[in-house]
Amino acid sequence: MKCEFCNEIATEKHHISYFSEQTVGVCAFHGDDIHIHPELYAKYIKYQKGDSTLFYSQNKRIVRFCQQISLEQHRARRRK
Repeated sequence: MKCEFCNEIATEKHHISYFSEQTVGVCAFHGDDIHIHPELYAKYIKYQKGDSTLFYSQNKRIVRFCQQISLEQHRARRRK
């Protein structure tokens, strides 16, 4: 995948929006530059302050929940 802004290989995802989740692939340079100079990338920043914190805290809870369910299912299968 190519960077949204140049022809370099995209090495990371940049969130345009967290709710609903929208991302674009970017190279390391542009990934940093978006946060250093957000005024140059206004079209690619459609989230509110604090959205990333909320998104990643929810994501961690969902991952932990899914891991717990998977562990319980594994234990139940072993008991059979």
